[in-house]
Amino acid sequence: MLMSSLLIGEVAERTGLTPPTIRYYESIGLLARPVRSATGYRRYSESAVEEVQFIRKAQALGFSLDEIGEILKLSRAGKTPCTHVLDLAKRHLAAVDQRIQQLTVFKNQLAGEIGKWDGRRQPTCEGLCEIIAGAAVIVPMDVQPRQLKRRQ
Repeated sequence: MLMSSLLIGEVAERTGLTPPTIRYYESIGLLARPVRSATGYRRYSESAVEEVQFIRKAQALGFSLDEIGEILKLSRAGKTPCTHVLDLAKRHLAAVDQRIQQLTVFKNQLAGEIGKWDGRRQPTCEGLCEIIAGAAVIVPMDVQPRQLKRRQ
C-alpha cells in the first residue's frame, strides 16, 4: 500500500464532502475510478483530493457539474482549459447580471404592493385575497407557470 493511498473517508474529511458525494462524482465521471485494495476498499491518490477540491471551487464559482466535467476532460487531454473557463465565467456573469436586474424589478414591485397596504387600512379578505387579486405584478422573465403533469 502506498503512503499517498487514502480511503474515501480520508478524502471526504480533507475536502469537506461526504463519501456518497465522492462516489457520485466517480459515477458521473468527474473523478477517475480509484484503485481498489485487496479487500475492495477504494484507495485514492493525492491528485484525487486536488481534483475534488477543484470541483468544489468550480461549483462555488457557479460552474455546473457538466461544465466542470468539460473542463476536467480538457485538462486530462493535455489541453489548456482556461480560455474555455473564461468564456463560461463571462456567460455566468452576464446571467447573474440579468438575474439581479430581474430581482430588482421584482423587489420594487413587491415593495410597492406592500406599500399599498402597510398601515393604511386593513385588507378585507372575503373570497380571494385583495392583496394578491389587486396586485399589478409583472412576472419576472425567468418565472414560468409550472405545467401540471397528468397522472396516468
